[in-house]
Amino acid sequence: MTAAAATTDAPPLAPPVARRRPVLVRPAPRREPPFDDELTEPSRVGVLDRHLPFAVAGRPPVRVPAVPGAAGPSGLADPAVFGRRLLLGLIECAGGRRPLHQLASMLSMSITRGLSQDFEGPGTATTHWLRRGSVRSVLVCRPADGVAELSATLGCGPRVRAVALRLEERHGRWCCTRLQLG
Repeated sequence: MTAAAATTDAPPLAPPVARRRPVLVRPAPRREPPFDDELTEPSRVGVLDRHLPFAVAGRPPVRVPAVPGAAGPSGLADPAVFGRRLLLGLIECAGGRRPLHQLASMLSMSITRGLSQDFEGPGTATTHWLRRGSVRSVLVCRPADGVAELSATLGCGPRVRAVALRLEERHGRWCCTRLQLG
């Protein structure tokens, strides 16, 4: 008998017996702290949780910061939010994705006329306005009540453009009366 025949006649080896490990099931930790009515023990007041000994009578009134886009004390919307929306609309008009008459209520007649000649005329739009643009920053200055002056930067492709706006209150809304595109 040869060595090759001896290896084929031998019984095959049994597979190793897998030892089963016990499965441990652990409850998942809570993702949120318990509500006050779910607490089993009363909360302890620590050294850092006590009220500070300041007099309440001499405290100045609390000023709540304005929410962006909310109406201010004069009833007008935040000029930064209005200016950002107007500039996005102007970028879309310059690229031909929006008609200019949709923004006519936000612009004075002279601005609308000038932009219609610039954007809607054949061959007058330049290539840097045709790319997708974005408003990078808007800064607001309020020189008088009902007047806001904005300076903004627009990202148009690889270039950055500067824009200056003057908003005035007309009929309870902001209206762009001056526009300088850089």
